[in-house]
Amino acid sequence: MLRYMLPIKEGTTLRLLYMMLAVWATAYTLSIYAPLLQQFITVTYSFKFELAMVLGQLVFQSVFIFRKPFAVKFLYAFHLLTVSLLGSLLLWVVICLKQVVYLNAYVCLGYFLLVVGFMFFEHRRRLNVLKLPLFLSYTWLLYRSLILIFIL
Repeated sequence: MLRYMLPIKEGTTLRLLYMMLAVWATAYTLSIYAPLLQQFITVTYSFKFELAMVLGQLVFQSVFIFRKPFAVKFLYAFHLLTVSLLGSLLLWVVICLKQVVYLNAYVCLGYFLLVVGFMFFEHRRRLNVLKLPLFLSYTWLLYRSLILIFIL
């Protein structure tokens, strides 16, 4: 049924399921990691808050590619969520390590910023592959910066 609503290739249903899993996993991971940074932020994080941030990122980025065909937007969202999922997986290193050794909040913040840096360059690499404008990496940072202003 869904295949007839989306004018893109076979495998769309699997990609859509993957994207929903990536949204959930990213929001869940960030809701677990956020308390490690609580001394730097003013809001209390929850899964719902993180879910709204992840979905908001998709909406925010789509504004900058609204003239592209739907298939391009869908593929870009797929890659954007893959980058988010990769970042989430990297955050689990500290989440697990924190269970066995003491890590202060500054170490957790430094690691988080390293992961964000990796995500930025991976996002740029994928934009090159997709032949999409590189300014999308900067709008990705702009969204994150606007969120930081809200939470700090």
